[in-house]
Amino acid sequence: MPYNDFFMPEISEINAESDNGTTRDFEFECAFATLGFQPIVLCIGSDRVTGDCLGPIVGQMLVERKANAFVYGTLDRPVTALNLKDAIAHINGAHIGKKVLAIDSSVGRLSDVGKIRIAFGSIAPGSADGKKLPKVGDVSITATVTDPRKTPLSAVRLGTVYTLANTIATRIIKCLQ
Repeated sequence: MPYNDFFMPEISEINAESDNGTTRDFEFECAFATLGFQPIVLCIGSDRVTGDCLGPIVGQMLVERKANAFVYGTLDRPVTALNLKDAIAHINGAHIGKKVLAIDSSVGRLSDVGKIRIAFGSIAPGSADGKKLPKVGDVSITATVTDPRKTPLSAVRLGTVYTLANTIATRIIKCLQ
């Protein structure tokens, strides 16, 4: 497929909205209030696929900004489909009783590209690719990075993913203070 056939949203189209269309941090603050002190932040994704690297970029930013949380999944040590079960087992053994914030990229409709959603409850990583991975998280954050009918995950612009990751990391740091 020629490069020009891929839909590549401009940075100005990234709106980082929550489900109800607001850009307030209220949803983040409510979710973080349920997670407790020094939550577990599980950032899921592969650094080898641009559209799937949202989680590792968020994790890297949180570590570099010294977030007051236990962060799993960075660019250096990503949590992917290959090691997710091991990561969950480690977290369950090392952090008994702690709540988990799961972060992952998602695919959706073209009108949802650039939206960030926070929800109470788990996510099912890899479900868009038909993978049967364990659900994870007490609270979850997802960001829609592409409409796969327009642009495959491997061709998503890094600028799009980076902008969303920065917004998520900034909101998390704010809520942890």
